[in-house]
Amino acid sequence: MTKLFVRVVLPLAVGGALLAGCTSTQGGTASPAQTPSATDSGAPETSSSSSGGGTESITDPCSLLEVGDLGSYGEFNAPVNKTLGSARSCSYQKKIASASDKGMVIGTNVRDDASVDQVRDTGRGVTDKDVNGRRAKEAPDGAAPGCTLGLAVGDSSRVDVAVTAVDSSDEACQIAEAVAKAAVEPRLPKG
Repeated sequence: MTKLFVRVVLPLAVGGALLAGCTSTQGGTASPAQTPSATDSGAPETSSSSSGGGTESITDPCSLLEVGDLGSYGEFNAPVNKTLGSARSCSYQKKIASASDKGMVIGTNVRDDASVDQVRDTGRGVTDKDVNGRRAKEAPDGAAPGCTLGLAVGDSSRVDVAVTAVDSSDEACQIAEAVAKAAVEPRLPKG
């Protein structure tokens, strides 16, 4: 029973904590945005979503990653679609047939208001990456085996590919990058 707890329940708890810890906050006082007039010569550009480059067009985070995309990593349960902080999240947990099976959780987090430059350092630094020509940041977890790979979507939003409940953060980052290249990045809005 203890071995089953360590292999199944503990990775789920760690994975949930890792995904929940990926939120970012920004201090200050909220105020309505000012709309620039047509005569302003130095008016800021509209948000990246209105130019087709933001994440607001992603209505279902599970549309970025499907169970069929994960076949080379084993058999996965149906997706869990929920909100974690301000992120819209979709995650897949690997099915465990026996106590000797390795666990794994793979998911996507759509962050409408967090840029790729806001990927958090969770203990082992943040590394610049390029995924199919798209700017990205990789953050291996320093406390529990896991990795977050943030993919830029416009200037002020991103999609994270998160992998937890594996043997090492290095393994998690390899899986996150492979899944991002093959499945997630090609489905992201261009621009």
